[in-house]
Amino acid sequence: MALRRAARGPRRRRRAGGFRKRRRRLVSRLLAPGAVLGVFIVILVAASAMSGRASPAAGPSQVRVIPIDGIIDPVMADFVAGNIDQAQQDRVQAIILRIDTPGGFDDAMRDIIKKMESTPLPVIAYVAPSGSRAASAGTYIMMAADANAMAPGTNLGAATPVATGADPGTVESRKIINDAAAYIRSLAEANGYNADWAELAVRQSVSLTADDALSQKVIDFKADSLNTLLNQLNGFRTRAKGVTLKTAGAAISEAGMSLRERFLQLILNPNVAYLLFIFGLLAIAYEFLHPGIGIGALAGIIALIVSFYALHILPVNYVGAALILLGVALFVTELYVPAHGALTFGGAISLIVGSLFLYSSSTPFLKVSLPLDIVLSALATAFFVFVARAAFRARRMPAASPRSALIGETGVARTGLAPLGQVFINGEIWSAEAPKGEYIEKGERVVVTRVSGMMLKVRKT
Repeated sequence: MALRRAARGPRRRRRAGGFRKRRRRLVSRLLAPGAVLGVFIVILVAASAMSGRASPAAGPSQVRVIPIDGIIDPVMADFVAGNIDQAQQDRVQAIILRIDTPGGFDDAMRDIIKKMESTPLPVIAYVAPSGSRAASAGTYIMMAADANAMAPGTNLGAATPVATGADPGTVESRKIINDAAAYIRSLAEANGYNADWAELAVRQSVSLTADDALSQKVIDFKADSLNTLLNQLNGFRTRAKGVTLKTAGAAISEAGMSLRERFLQLILNPNVAYLLFIFGLLAIAYEFLHPGIGIGALAGIIALIVSFYALHILPVNYVGAALILLGVALFVTELYVPAHGALTFGGAISLIVGSLFLYSSSTPFLKVSLPLDIVLSALATAFFVFVARAAFRARRMPAASPRSALIGETGVARTGLAPLGQVFINGEIWSAEAPKGEYIEKGERVVVTRVSGMMLKVRKT
């Protein structure tokens, strides 16, 4: 009885220790995917809760600055249009679009121009600060403005549209270029700019510096700061709307994107969309290979849904998307059908090629960055070679019984073994048997060599 009571305490401790180990494993299993899911939830909730406007209240003599920084996409178009409406409600005197863009989507550009033309407020386009540019779609916006200006060290032009999915020189491509040339020419003529140069910017992708643009009457002013521009604009009468500006000394307020708009614009970045797409595929694949409580799969599904929003807007080439899916499928197949690395190599190549063909555009800002492509493909390959393969093997390994796990463990003889007796191992008292013809004295160190039912076979260490 005393022996059973003595053994009962270590068993309770073992059960408690086992519970604590299981709890630690569960926490560690939840930590990584849970953190990812938590980040997604926080971003989505905060994004949906934020309003879309950050402009302070304006007085009747105020000028509203709306920045156009980065790619002109649907999010940017909504941001500009919404702030033009807000500026109209605030009864500001003029709107300044401060531009620094490599270009963007044709539909988003046209939406901005339609809003510029429909508002009764004068809209001034200003390429600033130094080092900025109004390329491609930005040039159209410059030609649509009631007045425009550039800071020193800036440029505009290279407005040839990229025909998504169409080869240069085809009838479809020529139609798109002719339409764009006629469009930018009409904008320039309506606002008194050099329409001949504007057409060349489309047909021959020519560009101009601030000094050349001023000398060729493509812009109205050259200003090194916003205050300088306001002084130059004072007394200027717009051509299309016929409004005389009174901007000298006017107070300035600047619109800012909300968190929601910044988040949506971030995921519309082709590199970010590709990153989310790959992460979603890897997370779901890992969940299938090593099932848990589903947190990893849920994070992967959220990432895929967010990436699908971006890929729906971006010019996606479905051949590239199919190659990426094929690459992940080859990685998974290698785990089930060992091919000595051939399928893994094929999967890595498929990922690299697929990402290069993912977007149907020759414009650099609408393509996956080559360094990101190589690094992400290498990480995905390493993930399947090391992490996923280890998890897959662990899942398929037969579960070891608690008793067989004692083989190789060391302990102390609690009694003399001749050959039967008791040993103390891992905080527990076990019945044990010494090898035939061998006597183990009490207190000697022993090692478990075999388990037979509830009996441990031991020998001296």
